[in-house]
Parts: sequence; C-alpha cells; structure tokens
Amino acid sequence: MGTVGSRCADRARRTRMARLTVVADKNAMSEAAAERTTSLIESAIAERGLAAVSLTGGDTPDLLYQFLGDPTRRWRARIEWQRLHLFWGDEREVPPDHPESNYGLARRTLLQHVDVPETQIHRMRGELPASDAGRLYDAVLRARRDQTVGPLFDVMLLGIGSNAHIASIFPESPLLAGRQVPPYTSRLATGVAVPEISQWRITMTPQAILDSANIIMIASGASKADAVSAAIEGSIDVERFPAQLLREAGDRVEWIIDAAAAARLPAAPPA
Repeated sequence: MGTVGSRCADRARRTRMARLTVVADKNAMSEAAAERTTSLIESAIAERGLAAVSLTGGDTPDLLYQFLGDPTRRWRARIEWQRLHLFWGDEREVPPDHPESNYGLARRTLLQHVDVPETQIHRMRGELPASDAGRLYDAVLRARRDQTVGPLFDVMLLGIGSNAHIASIFPESPLLAGRQVPPYTSRLATGVAVPEISQWRITMTPQAILDSANIIMIASGASKADAVSAAIEGSIDVERFPAQLLREAGDRVEWIIDAAAAARLPAAPPA
C-alpha cells in the first residue's frame, strides 16, 4: 500500500498473512483507511453493481467517516453512494439518537452528508432489548446471505478495544465458547451480555465477521498497542484476545494503524 501524503511515515508488510500498514497518527490512519475502503467499494460496484459494507463504532472511526463524507476530499465523489448497503458490526442497547449509538455516530459524521437510500441502511435496533434486536438482525443477515453469491460483506470495518475485543465480542464471550477455530456459532447476529461493563450489546458473531471479502482493522493510540500486538503477534488464546479470530481470514485482513498503536510490534516505526 502506497504512502498517503508526504506527512505519513508509513510502511506495509505481511504478518501471519494479514497485511499491515503503519502511519504516523490518527489523521493519517483515517486517510489511509478512507482510500482503501473507497477502492474496495469501487471494485465491488464495478463487479456486481453494489457494495455491502459493515461499519464499526467506538472512538476510532469518526475521522474516517468525516473524510468519506467530506465534499472537499476526493473519496466522497468516487463512491456511488446509492449503490451501497450499510450494516453495523455491533450496537449498544440504546436508541439511535443516543450519544453512544454506533449508528448515531455514523449518521452524524457520514450519513447525513451522503445519499444512501434509507432502505439500504440496515441498522441494529438498539432501542429494543438486545436479545430481540439480535434475532431481528440475524434475520436481516440471513436474508442477505440468501440473496448473495459470495461473501456476505465486501468490506468489514472493525476497530479493536484495549482488551482486544472486536465488535461486541469481548474476552471470555460465550460466542467464543472455548473454540479456537470456526464455526463459533450458527447465528450471524445475537444479543450478548458483557459483564465487565454491565451492559447488553447486539453484535455480529464471528461467523458473520469472517464472511467478508475484505476486513479493514483500524487502531489509533498507545492504549491499543498491547491489544494490537496480542492480536497480530501473540500466542493464540482467542478467548482472552478475541481479535485473534481474524487470523482465520488470512490475507483478507488489512490492519491500518498509527505508530502509537503499533508501538509493541517488532520494528515498529517511531511516532
């Protein structure tokens, strides 16, 4: 992957088959992720006439979404927004206008600035009990699978927590259930309790996440360094480090991270 702007001190290498690009800071990470996401969307639309993209939440993708929706930047004009189907990897048990809603984040930073048909925005119903919302989203994803030849998603965007969780698959999650190889569960989405934060969440399962043509992992900041290292280089312990399940996807995974998040990796570039 090439350099994104003269400001970026980035590099790309392969690690355990996944691709890794390290850039200077969160701004550069967001630019690199915007470029890669746009390119993959363009390819999917050229091949099949539409693209299915799963969005992530948390505090990492805000700049990425702003860049994609910014009319002064190159990415917005390259994407045929009316040909997108948007999904979410997980959601909190909150209404869509709640400040902590993953859908709400995407709505504020991206969706209100682009023209994706509402019928093609497939949000998780966080205003419902998580168990009910999970069943509904499982049905949404199964309907998509029935209509799709090939992977469920063209692009899966994911962040990583400081404890190496992805989506709402936290350490010791029942979705991992002592298994270190797929399939983890027959469901594609479900409600799940997260005792360590005393919350219920709605999440895609490992089976759904891994059913992606391309997985883009983004991470920024020193607080993510240990989790990134464990996910990419650590000894396998998927129940402790859920992000390790992405190793099953091999070179379909691309990590785009900043120098602070890469600090625990071998030969990481200086911040």
